[in-house]
Amino acid sequence: MVPGKAGPGDPPAAAAGQCPGPSSNQGQVMKSDPLTPSNDQALSAEKSLAERPRFSIRFRIIIAFILAFLFSFGIATTSMIFILRLDARQEFLEQARNFSNEIQEARRYEKNFFLYGSRSDLYEALNNANAAGNVLQSAASEMGSVLRRRDFEALTENLNEYKQLLNSLLSQKPGPGGAETAARDPELEENLRASGHQLLLLASDLEKKEREKARATAHTFTLVALFSLAINLIVMVWLATELTRQILQPLGRAVGYTQRIAEGDFTLITPRRKYRDEFSNLAIAINRMISELHDKQEQLVQSRKMAAIGTLTSGIAHELNNPLNNISLTTEAMLDGLENYSDDQKKKMLQDIFIEVERASGTVRNLLDFTRLEKSKFEPIGVPELIRTSLALVKNEMNLGHVEAEASFADPLPRVRGNFRNLEQVFLNLFLNSIQAMPDGGRLKVEARRESEKFVRIDVTDTGCGIPQENRTKIFDPFFTTKEEGIGTGLGLSVSYGIIQKMDGGITVESEVGKGTTFHLDLPVFKENE
Repeated sequence: MVPGKAGPGDPPAAAAGQCPGPSSNQGQVMKSDPLTPSNDQALSAEKSLAERPRFSIRFRIIIAFILAFLFSFGIATTSMIFILRLDARQEFLEQARNFSNEIQEARRYEKNFFLYGSRSDLYEALNNANAAGNVLQSAASEMGSVLRRRDFEALTENLNEYKQLLNSLLSQKPGPGGAETAARDPELEENLRASGHQLLLLASDLEKKEREKARATAHTFTLVALFSLAINLIVMVWLATELTRQILQPLGRAVGYTQRIAEGDFTLITPRRKYRDEFSNLAIAINRMISELHDKQEQLVQSRKMAAIGTLTSGIAHELNNPLNNISLTTEAMLDGLENYSDDQKKKMLQDIFIEVERASGTVRNLLDFTRLEKSKFEPIGVPELIRTSLALVKNEMNLGHVEAEASFADPLPRVRGNFRNLEQVFLNLFLNSIQAMPDGGRLKVEARRESEKFVRIDVTDTGCGIPQENRTKIFDPFFTTKEEGIGTGLGLSVSYGIIQKMDGGITVESEVGKGTTFHLDLPVFKENE
């Protein structure tokens, strides 16, 4: 048998009248979903895709960026709050340090007084104590938050007591050294020394606590900053992953749809989500393309039927010419000697005419059935009837080409599921290819048997010149042909390929140059519940 997709029969080597060198066997299998869309199904799929609530990818991207902005804004706001708090801590730490320094200065002048007894040292100590009191009043609320209320009140009372003791010493009469010296009061001085010491301890404790609190605030800010960076990274990765998934998944499905269509699966796309987006419009467009491709393929199948009629013209003319000649001769004989024939002879001659008319009518009826445009609906088909009908269509072609045909069928042989006229066209293409591959005559053999629970295997074998290895992977490609220009269009086997695909069937080819070709067709077994 010969490859090609011109009309029926496109022998790659027969056109040149010779076969190429030897090559090894090779097969190509085709499977597909049998479902093909109707107009109602296409409209229903488009309606279900379009009527979902809209949630576009653009809107999702905007929402994602708004969320990212709000999250970043929250991090920035938190950072500003911590920075302000840290700044406030630093400022109060400075005030606590100033308070402690003023107390230390007051204690220094206090010690000078104890050493030299100068009243000026008492005045300086009192000035420093008053300055410390001003610092304490200006930061009373902050110091109250650092110290416990009891400790803060103790600090305030101690400072007031310290100032009172200084004022008490200053209010005493001058000492024997003159106005610049103060009278010495051991008990009052001891109380001043104890009060100053306690005040210095409280001031140092205040500074220490404030320094620890500032350090804790800085540490907390560092931890919050690191945690915010980690959360920000997680959120950014999640947003990027989610946006990528929202875009790449539909793109991947679209690629899968196109690959499925390329393999001949015309199943319509149905909604997979509760909302629609830009990819829904793409799915609607792909569904429309699927419907158009299906319609165009149906038109192509019909056009190939008409092309097959052109190939069968010589055989059809011979098929019609014989009965017409017989009718003409019988009618002429009756007209010339009508009176000389008996009634039985006349009846016999009329029966001959009727038989020849039925013969011609049968030929025309088969052609009309073959070319009739009808919907591709699946039905149970008897394989022997299918093969015999297809062989009858090429009977005269085989006679003219000196080709002998043989058909054998296993018993029992289940019916297959498919469209009778379309399968008839498939076998017509294969038979004509085989005939054209055997220009000097040969043998065409058809065998049918049950291959498995799901398939019936039909082998179509010829003793033609075979298919070269470099052409075997191309024979089902549209418009591939090795015939001379004007003889074939390269569509015969391509149409057969599509017909077998619709049935969820398969086709493989084995060939050896110089020995012949075998096409293996796997047709699905018809099940009663289908």
